[in-house]
Amino acid sequence: MNLGQVWEKLVDCICRPPRDVYEVAELLGGAGGRFSIGRQLCVREDLSLTNAAGQQLECSHFRPAEVPEQEPLPIVVYCHCNSGSRRDAEEAALVLLPHHVSVFALDFAGSGRSEGEWVTLGAHEVGDLAAAVAHLRAAQPRAAIGLWGRSMGAVTALLYSQRDPSIAGVVLDSPFSRLRDLMVELAEEQKLPIPRAFMRMALSMIKRSVRRRAGFNIDDVSPLDAAPQAFIPALFGHAERDSFIGLHHSQRLFAAYAGDKNLITFGGDHNSHRAPFFYASAVTFLHSALQCRTPLPRGEPLVNPAAHLHTRNLADPAGFHAAAGGDLPRQLSVPWVRGDEWAGSLEEFEEAWAAEVARGAVLEAEAGAAGRG
Repeated sequence: MNLGQVWEKLVDCICRPPRDVYEVAELLGGAGGRFSIGRQLCVREDLSLTNAAGQQLECSHFRPAEVPEQEPLPIVVYCHCNSGSRRDAEEAALVLLPHHVSVFALDFAGSGRSEGEWVTLGAHEVGDLAAAVAHLRAAQPRAAIGLWGRSMGAVTALLYSQRDPSIAGVVLDSPFSRLRDLMVELAEEQKLPIPRAFMRMALSMIKRSVRRRAGFNIDDVSPLDAAPQAFIPALFGHAERDSFIGLHHSQRLFAAYAGDKNLITFGGDHNSHRAPFFYASAVTFLHSALQCRTPLPRGEPLVNPAAHLHTRNLADPAGFHAAAGGDLPRQLSVPWVRGDEWAGSLEEFEEAWAAEVARGAVLEAEAGAAGRG
């Protein structure tokens, strides 16, 4: 692997991970947007919003087909991970809809079917989430709103909730505490193709390149700095064998978080199906935080969408059924995978990286000139 390939690989891992490419018909409810969970008929409404940067965001609102007229249903906005999309909101929809909580999901800019090229790991996704919440506030002013995020989405939810005290509660599944700390940890575990002796300089160069390319500062993506000013009730969840974002990230955030909080751990890794206990805890927490009027059923176990919950797409008799246990069929978050290390001297490394910096600046200048033309 030459330095050019290393450079592109590292920057892409941060701000251009693999994009989840899918058709609308693959969303829960299929092309017709109608499905059932047990005996409950549900619908999906697809819509588009525009963020502050003028980018179109593709969204879906999952809700029971029959909605009481007197009181609006509470809403949970699902925030996906760095290589995910609104498809991932199925895990929340399948456990919340039976309890009369609707789920709103969006493809962040740069993800799924939304416009945009770059993923910013929470830096700009906060603005996309703000656009979604503003839409829901305008459409249903009296509805209680909660957030549920996974990985990058959990970071986005935490950062946003610290700014919006009207949010009722947040479920934070495997957030990182600081992006820079995560990068250093992955590098020390030799998952970045850079020798340790060159790591400080390399991270500094990557930081500058990401800022030029995607328009955000890695150092600014720091939920740990926001946690002491966050007072929204929060449920933290983290897999005990998470080898991408270690459990200690949630533990650090939990210790610093100022609001009412709870931390639960469960088996599995970063991309594993979540345990039934986690889903039961999330439903119970959100039911209380959103002040749901419909009581939770007593003596009836809450279901795990990965193992127990069957749904049927009314337009597709074959229906949908998530496989029990194991990893998810799609990888939700993309770790920095180990590649070939640089074998040259420090001087050669410095020269090579400097050349890559210069080459990147020329390419960006040419692209800017072409855009103005």
